[in-house]
Amino acid sequence: MGNHILLVPKTENSPAKIKDPGVINMVKAGSAVYNAKSGEVLLLPDGETKMRTLASELKSALFETCGIQPVDCGSDSAILSVAERFARDYGDDATAFCEERGRTLRILSWNKDVDVARSRALLMMDAAINILRSHDVNPRGVTFSFVQEAVASGALSFSLASCSDAGAIGARQGVFCNACGAISLPDSPNDFKPISDPSDEVEEALEDVETPGANTIAELCDQLGIDELHTIKAMLYAASDSSGELRAVAAFVRGDRNISMNKLSSWVKTNLEFDGLHTAMANEVQSLIGEVAGYCGPIGMPQSVHIVADVSVKDSKNMVVGANRPGYHRKGCCHPRDFNPAIADIACVTPGAPCSCGGTFESSHLRESGVLQLGLSDEIGGGGIGALSWRDRVGTHDYPIICSCNISLESILLATG
Repeated sequence: MGNHILLVPKTENSPAKIKDPGVINMVKAGSAVYNAKSGEVLLLPDGETKMRTLASELKSALFETCGIQPVDCGSDSAILSVAERFARDYGDDATAFCEERGRTLRILSWNKDVDVARSRALLMMDAAINILRSHDVNPRGVTFSFVQEAVASGALSFSLASCSDAGAIGARQGVFCNACGAISLPDSPNDFKPISDPSDEVEEALEDVETPGANTIAELCDQLGIDELHTIKAMLYAASDSSGELRAVAAFVRGDRNISMNKLSSWVKTNLEFDGLHTAMANEVQSLIGEVAGYCGPIGMPQSVHIVADVSVKDSKNMVVGANRPGYHRKGCCHPRDFNPAIADIACVTPGAPCSCGGTFESSHLRESGVLQLGLSDEIGGGGIGALSWRDRVGTHDYPIICSCNISLESILLATG
């Protein structure tokens, strides 16, 4: 046998037509080449070895920490079949599995109790993050985080992400804190803190003022000479109840913030059991609420309208709101004196928003390397995975809570390369 050399063709030249720093670093290190025609990252022996090592370490950590069994089944339905065969005899030891599928680590687990399922999911995330912090896997010390975000179905969802450049493959718009380094996505939970203490303000009396043509926050602020921080804007939506009947939903948020459709959809599904939330069309506004588009306010809304307000509205004082009649707004509006709707976190996290540490979020691009979702079968993948169940002498036993996770081994290599 002759002596063989592992192919590691290092180079000083960057690949053409690619701005992803991870791809550039891997190509220069001789771990990969980039096919500009197909947009594919082609792994060379060194890159393939690194990917297999990463997969092996993740699977070992997931097994040792959470009891997640490594398998080679090839599909979600096959994993479900394995779980149904052995869960009766082995219980929770046979309800969590992971396997490599190409450049993805696929993880599926089932549980009877949502709190237990959540605990296992958190352990999974901790185990994965600990591996990604190790120097062997992550020599450049890139910070990875599992970031919670809302999804319309109401399922609990986390994204494995790290800060990156705008040119990164699959980069998403997000934010990071300039003080503690925390990262967030637009639909992530936001620990809102008001800019000033509203208790220092004296509550004013309500006063209707004529504001012709002021059907936007910008025009309203221009007419009244006020800042958007002193306004509350309304967004009108429609959704279907259990009988299919169309229902009106009004969401209120401070004028400088925007509604997160995923957060609001999740809240509506969980609290009102409505589906198919969408921005109300002009004809729907007319039929559900009347001729008030652009001038909706939280005081005096029809009882048929379901109202929810963002946490930015809580305890606010002397705000300008719509007067629920065309061409008019109302000054001096105070919460909860004048209106007291359900309060929820329904606004997007955007640059300039305060972080819970006291810092401020700034614009950033995030490289997503994984997605984990926890919920019922009809909330995850359209019910395609299916609940784990079987029938024995006692009756039907169910594991209805599903944890579904995909970790992109390629994306992690690009982030750490």
